[in-house]
Amino acid sequence: MTSRFFVRAEQLRRANTGLRLDKFIDQDNPELELLPKSRLDDGAYRMAYQRWERHWSQEAAHRILAKGRVVGRLAMGLGDESVLEVGIRLSHCYGTPVIPGSAIKGVLRARIDDAGLRDFLFGSQESPAFVAFQDAWWIPDTRSPLVMDVMTVHHPDYYAGKGAPTDFDNPNPVQFLSVRGRFLFVGEFLGDDASGHWKAYVERLLKETLETDGIGGKRSAGYGRIQLEG
Repeated sequence: MTSRFFVRAEQLRRANTGLRLDKFIDQDNPELELLPKSRLDDGAYRMAYQRWERHWSQEAAHRILAKGRVVGRLAMGLGDESVLEVGIRLSHCYGTPVIPGSAIKGVLRARIDDAGLRDFLFGSQESPAFVAFQDAWWIPDTRSPLVMDVMTVHHPDYYAGKGAPTDFDNPNPVQFLSVRGRFLFVGEFLGDDASGHWKAYVERLLKETLETDGIGGKRSAGYGRIQLEG
């Protein structure tokens, strides 16, 4: 026997965005354009964010705290499992965008040519990391961080391995949600850095990587650049 329950439109507008996407989306008529109209800075999230920032601000000499604004759009979690064709990375608790710490570590590692330095800073199978990054939280704002976007697959048969690309193919536009706004980045040093040398180095590395290489998907199309403040 299948059980069903119905959610009123007013309740749905206040629902966790992640739950709306995973549980209440209509696959035949997803109406994604409604999600960017919802405010995500409710009281619960603002309190949680303030507690998060306050916690990591303690003993700031041994930590990196950096705020940055997305330049254009950020595409995070496109390949995540989703009822739609394209996913998005959202907090399970609050339905707000996050940038995973593993993604931050990945782009920083990729920018360092020296394998020994990479393993020293971010760890390997043989040694623990010297610095660890937390997930970057979206900084609450009255403007929604979600933005409607579209990617167009011009040669679907070619990408599916069913034939060569031609001028007669039918482009397939796919709607997806991208992200804008500001994020708080947090790094914690797990080893001794009394001189502050490594903190200065990693701060510079973070700034150069986010501003030049970006993070997330579709970076070759200009997505994912983040301008750090200060």
